[in-house]
Amino acid sequence: MKKKESSRCVGFMGRETLKKIKIILAIWFLFSVMPAVYSPVAVAQEKPETQLYLVSLGTGDPDNITLRALNTIQKSSVIFCMDRVAVQFPGLLDGKEIHRGTLSVHKAFMRSDGDRREGLEEVKEISRIIRKSVGEGKTVSILDYGDPTIYGPNMWFMEVFEDLNPEIVPGVSSFNVANAALKKGVTWGEKTRSVILNNGTDVEQLAAARAAMVFFTMREDVPGIVGKLKGHYPSETPVAVVSNAGFRDKERIIQGTLATIEEKIKGEKLSLYLFYVGDFLTKRYGIDAEKEPSGRLKEFKCGK
Repeated sequence: MKKKESSRCVGFMGRETLKKIKIILAIWFLFSVMPAVYSPVAVAQEKPETQLYLVSLGTGDPDNITLRALNTIQKSSVIFCMDRVAVQFPGLLDGKEIHRGTLSVHKAFMRSDGDRREGLEEVKEISRIIRKSVGEGKTVSILDYGDPTIYGPNMWFMEVFEDLNPEIVPGVSSFNVANAALKKGVTWGEKTRSVILNNGTDVEQLAAARAAMVFFTMREDVPGIVGKLKGHYPSETPVAVVSNAGFRDKERIIQGTLATIEEKIKGEKLSLYLFYVGDFLTKRYGIDAEKEPSGRLKEFKCGK
């Protein structure tokens, strides 16, 4: 009887020890092996190193380009750009493989009258050049003016070449340089502190809010804009036209109201201009450094 009790005791202790060993091994596997197998780094597909860039050259004079843009262009072997870039930035493109920039893809897919078949052929040819260059280890840059994300015609590169992990090198927009020329804060009006960027579409629907608006006039002229705004804004609403913003020797500002601006621009040869409307154009802080401040700040209220 004693021997049987002894063997049962030993067997019991063996099973307990085995159970403990299994637990220890499970814990070791959980903390040592599992992280290596299921870590985000191991599971997620690694993005390729960027070799394709959409680079802003800024707006206006050459010194409006950013240092990051210059560095990106310098390390690029293949460049897509308009002909005038080589004239504006002499020496920057020396020794590089140059391909002429095109607007045909944007026109084909973003306009109702675009020829998509022609646009697709253009995409195939550009894709052949870019993928071959990247495959050879070269860096490719598409050069654009202004902010490529604001009415820029080259944003399609981000979709077509998404698998190449492309990057946008941001830059100074015509909106930025025109604001600087006006020396006004576009979101600091009397009745509204919002601004709408527009290219001449849906004007009357947007104008109903009477927010400040800035028109990129690629599709509309001043009389056309004024005609659409008059039904929503008072005739005395201040407006401004900024032409050739960013070019020190050509930049011009013409200010007036919805009632007077058409007369003021008569005879003017406007090119590359933005049209502004909103009471922020006449808003002033009213600060007099010679006087002690008194009273409370006027409370801001949205409304007409």
